Amino acid sequence: MLFAAALALAVSCGSQRSQDIPSSSRGTPDETFIDFMTQESDSGRIRWKLTAPNASKYTSKGLVVLEAPTIRFFDEQGLLQTTLTSDRGELYQESQDMLAYGNVVVVSENGDVLEADSLYWIDAEGKITSNTFVKLKRGDDILTGYGLDCDYNLSSVNIRKNVEARIVEREGSVNE
Repeated sequence: MLFAAALALAVSCGSQRSQDIPSSSRGTPDETFIDFMTQESDSGRIRWKLTAPNASKYTSKGLVVLEAPTIRFFDEQGLLQTTLTSDRGELYQESQDMLAYGNVVVVSENGDVLEADSLYWIDAEGKITSNTFVKLKRGDDILTGYGLDCDYNLSSVNIRKNVEARIVEREGSVNE
């Protein structure tokens, strides 16, 4: 079973459970938090910041379960690049990987919108991945399919299978 807090929700490939599947049989949390916040930085630069109104920590599992998480990803200059929201999420403390699930939406600063049932953030690789149905909107263009690999700012996106596209040309005609 898996977790990838997207955008603040993930597990590295080596210790990853079956991706896109939330953990179950959690038991009683060791700690609960209101207005939870954590972030990762590198050389003083914030890479991502995760917030959630409620969180539950399971110390023996190295897991933080999140309600309504929001993850903000930043570039090398500290500028906000994308924001991920979902109904629920899980943060794997050792790897800092995250699983986001339930109405997952990622919005880039240039207006791209990625929607999925679940997304998995692999922190060590700086990548977002999914095995579920995904929908990417870029302007008036829409791509859908199953499975996804992309970078944190949605600039490089690979939808793995059953890809369908609705492309709107500049004159307004639609190609499908």
